[in-house]
Amino acid sequence: MSRFTVADLTGPLRPGGPGPSVEWSQRCAALLRMDGVAVALRGNASELIWYSDERSARLDDLQFTLGEGPGVECARDGSLCLVGDLAQAPGPRWPAFVPGALAQGIRAVFAFPLRLGAIRIGVLTVHRRTATSLRDEAIDDALTISDALTLFLLGQGAEPASGHGGTSPPPPAFEDLRRAEVHQATGMVSTQLGLPLHTALDRLRAHAFAHDLPITEVARAIVTRRLNLRE
Repeated sequence: MSRFTVADLTGPLRPGGPGPSVEWSQRCAALLRMDGVAVALRGNASELIWYSDERSARLDDLQFTLGEGPGVECARDGSLCLVGDLAQAPGPRWPAFVPGALAQGIRAVFAFPLRLGAIRIGVLTVHRRTATSLRDEAIDDALTISDALTLFLLGQGAEPASGHGGTSPPPPAFEDLRRAEVHQATGMVSTQLGLPLHTALDRLRAHAFAHDLPITEVARAIVTRRLNLRE
């Protein structure tokens, strides 16, 4: 049984609080009896801002690269997306995500929207390496944490998702962003190829998927001019 409580998780999210951290994310995973947690913005500034471990980060990177998965669906629709066994998930729903997640050793994924009324800004995604159902108590706890995260992020300047598939620099309140180079590379590709930003991001995603590379690695190669998609 976790020694942490919901109050331990929501306390840092109050106005003036320090906000989440790696330790906060690990405590969140322990409370929900999950193996990992990730918090990501979705929409104009798609960005992974907190995560408990590298596996959680790679899971979110996979969804970001493919544009599909429980987190993407959750953020888009503003509703829960709870998948207790990816091996049993319908293939046509997430044809690329499911095999990719299973290859990473992830079997169950649960996504909770960060929303306030009609405002949607992101998603809290938790996962386990074994197939499992989520207890009602854990769902209630995750929803409470998601609500607190939403208010905290809106207070930090997070922008609502527009739904048009574009990309722009993330809010300045967040530092050391994992996908900073992705945003930079998107702008470079947009300029080089004369494409809208959302189309340039699609080019990055397609190259990453076609070459079985993390999108962050493709972006780094573009930023350092080791890769030019014009060629």
